[in-house]
Amino acid sequence: MALPPVDPETICRLKHGDEAAFEAVFNRYHTLLYQFALSYVKSEEQAKEITQEAFIQLWTNRDKLSPALPLYPYLFTHVRRATIDAFRKHAIATRYVQDYMHSGRDYHEETEAYLGWKELKELTDSAIDNLPEHQRRVFVMSRFEGLSYEQISDDLGISKHTVKYHLMRALKTLKRVLAHYEISCTILFYFFL
Repeated sequence: MALPPVDPETICRLKHGDEAAFEAVFNRYHTLLYQFALSYVKSEEQAKEITQEAFIQLWTNRDKLSPALPLYPYLFTHVRRATIDAFRKHAIATRYVQDYMHSGRDYHEETEAYLGWKELKELTDSAIDNLPEHQRRVFVMSRFEGLSYEQISDDLGISKHTVKYHLMRALKTLKRVLAHYEISCTILFYFFL
């Protein structure tokens, strides 16, 4: 079902930071984008994050919007790319784990693999510890304590949008820090999602 486009006046208000205009756009397109992401990633939490990241990017880059251009293609392109990326990372992680589990490595190789995982865990723990305080707290509460955005928002006394912003910034920082561990980083973020 095609939704009517957002009118240029709403886009103009959004461009100038009007939160009510942002909420109107969010309410119009969120379900459609979420359902698209969910149909591919098959994880409600991951589909929520992909969709929320699209809206965070919309809000962050709102000053670049043109009232003459429709918003849905912008949002859909972001969600589609993130969905493909998540699907690709999941496939790589699954293949890597399967290869490892079925490879029949000897004790020496298993010890090296264990030490690699231990080193990666230490590097990851260090990267998390070095995040700015708000990002670290939100990341730990979301990823390790399993709290929802609403629960984190209530616990820290900040808005859900701020929670989402801190979480996305934390993930981007961790991805950048761990970028040279390509396969391991993929597996790591597969478990974080």
